[in-house]
Amino acid sequence: MKFKPCLLADFGATNARLSITTDGKNYQKELNLKIENYSSIEILFKDYFAILDLPISRAVIGVAAPVISDEIRFINCDFKFSIKKLKNSIFMDGLEVLNDLALQAHGLEGLSESDLEIIGQLKTPLSGPKILVAPGTGLGMAGIVEGKVISTEAGHLNIPAKVSKDGLNDCIKAFIEIKKRHPTFEDFLSGKGLNFFYSILTNQECRLSNEEILNNYKTDSFCLEVKELMNYLYASYLRYMALALGSVGGVYVSGSISESLFLDIDKDKFRFNFEDSETMGVMLRATPLYRITVQDLGFKGALKLSNLV
Repeated sequence: MKFKPCLLADFGATNARLSITTDGKNYQKELNLKIENYSSIEILFKDYFAILDLPISRAVIGVAAPVISDEIRFINCDFKFSIKKLKNSIFMDGLEVLNDLALQAHGLEGLSESDLEIIGQLKTPLSGPKILVAPGTGLGMAGIVEGKVISTEAGHLNIPAKVSKDGLNDCIKAFIEIKKRHPTFEDFLSGKGLNFFYSILTNQECRLSNEEILNNYKTDSFCLEVKELMNYLYASYLRYMALALGSVGGVYVSGSISESLFLDIDKDKFRFNFEDSETMGVMLRATPLYRITVQDLGFKGALKLSNLV
């Protein structure tokens, strides 16, 4: 059967990354569009198709939102749509909609060694589950168990009492006082967490961008402290998630925040914090940690699914 062209769409909190595949192996015509410039997802797609001048009736779409019903509501913007209506109006020949981290998780299988940076000492992956974690506007996590991708909202788990460190305790207390609730991992392991940490540590409003906080660690001691606290909490979160899923097949992290957090750090120290379990250190010491260095993991996952839609 002849392969029909398929739209590949990876929606983040503010931008939509779009491309197409005409063979299910490669993607082309990549374009980034700002979501805020469109009143509906249908108009956004039609604008892209007008540029292509190519009929597209199939699509694989990753969204920064849970996919639990026909109606999709984005978490960090006002975008929403009906899967059924979108299929009937535009993608009559096939439509797959899934969480953006689940979409990226489908791309793990196609990664090569050159696409990965090893965190700490090299570990030989065992046969077993894998997890993918990506801090950004929020904190996404997906699991891969026996080849099946599992979407989660694990970033919304409360930070447990054992995750404590000088400076971090002050941030937790301040958050509870301001928000009147206990912080979740997503509250801190995200762009908004960077801003909050800096504000609490400096005792003043943060006027730096997330990029400046992450990049100014050599000249600003508060930026360095933010980075160290974030990495301590990040290692703790990965430890909890690895134990929850038994992910001896590997723990993978991706995204620009992960890239900046791991720049110029003691990766063995990060591994030490990851392995810090009084009862399950043996399993954690056998679990590989990788940072994904490629930026098109969502498209890699979408390519795989384009052959199944």
